[in-house]
Amino acid sequence: MRLAVFQFGANVGELESTADRGIVFRYTPEYTKGPQNRPISQSLPVREREYSQAAALPFFAGLLPDGELRRRIAEALHISETSSLKLLEALGGECAGTISLTPVQGVENSIAAQNNDGYDELALTELERMILESERIPLLVPRGGARLSLAGAQEKIPLLYKDRRWYKPMGNAPTSHILKPASPRFPEIVHNEYVVMRLAAAMGLPVSEVEFADFGKPVLMVKRYDRLYGTGGSLQRLHQEDFCQALTIMPERKYQNDGGPGFTDMAMLIRKACTAPLADLERLIDISLFNALVGNCDAHGKNFSLLYHDGLIELAPFYDLLATTYWPELDTKLSMKFGHTYRLSDLREDDCTGLARDLGVAPKMVSRRLDRLREVAPAAWDRLLDLPGLHSQNILVESIRAGWESRICQLMAG
Repeated sequence: MRLAVFQFGANVGELESTADRGIVFRYTPEYTKGPQNRPISQSLPVREREYSQAAALPFFAGLLPDGELRRRIAEALHISETSSLKLLEALGGECAGTISLTPVQGVENSIAAQNNDGYDELALTELERMILESERIPLLVPRGGARLSLAGAQEKIPLLYKDRRWYKPMGNAPTSHILKPASPRFPEIVHNEYVVMRLAAAMGLPVSEVEFADFGKPVLMVKRYDRLYGTGGSLQRLHQEDFCQALTIMPERKYQNDGGPGFTDMAMLIRKACTAPLADLERLIDISLFNALVGNCDAHGKNFSLLYHDGLIELAPFYDLLATTYWPELDTKLSMKFGHTYRLSDLREDDCTGLARDLGVAPKMVSRRLDRLREVAPAAWDRLLDLPGLHSQNILVESIRAGWESRICQLMAG
């Protein structure tokens, strides 16, 4: 099997399943010789030689859902969940960033497929039905020509939202928003993420824009940061990749203790790739402290990304922020070692010094960012209860806030 890899409408490479070398990737000869060629990933610099499965698969597997959601989608499509290539063939039309994949049926046909863009309006009743049935039929299962893929283990679907109407993309048309419905296991997850994301925004952290909606069950509307309307009104893709993709780490190894990135790895990547590394290191400090204080133990390597825009590379706006400690049945082991510990309950002031060491910055830099979060937090928390959708969520908000204030005291303890 071979898939043509497209970026910005151009055929940049080919992903192929081979009998003796596994899945390999190569840039097209035309692309390697082109004056405007750019690597699709920090882990895949442009070159003429092919990339092995070990080098290429982390980036492409990182475009797909993972965990139980991947298994459910594969089961619905009658595809082996271990077959990344077949899943990419089924889902890879509209992915995160600018990459799309289509079966190789002659390059001309593939290019024609790229230009076969359009949208099919979704009636609210149909969208509500899809969301209510998502426990039985995952939202990313292809419907009527749409081939949609998003990383992560949470149920979600990308759609175009325009003039207060929802549209399903056809062919490889870009989408503007992601809908994330409530989970039967965690019915409060939509309100939890809404609270934490809006709290981060109120504290001045760059985050994806979110709104609360109801389609028969609570749904989080997330505005995509990797999509942008151009001057002519057309929706454009921005390239992005998560830190596991950029560091050649498979999605199932996203946690540091399983071989995923830690703060030292992330800081090294920022210094290597980002246009303004000092500013992005400050943002990384902010979000690392914020996650610890709000009780987000699931901030792993796939929840941080690089964004490519106008010739610049920067740390992408933050996303998938939750207070996982709201659910007492969940483990409080951190996804990345913070200072000297993986345990949220063990965090103390000297772990901030350890974080500075791991990031390669002065301890005062971390302490200043912590002081700033402490200063802006009270006003940010007070603004939350005025937000639409939270009038009935006082218990959730106050629970998360109590955890925040408790951990502030922890981090001030020697």
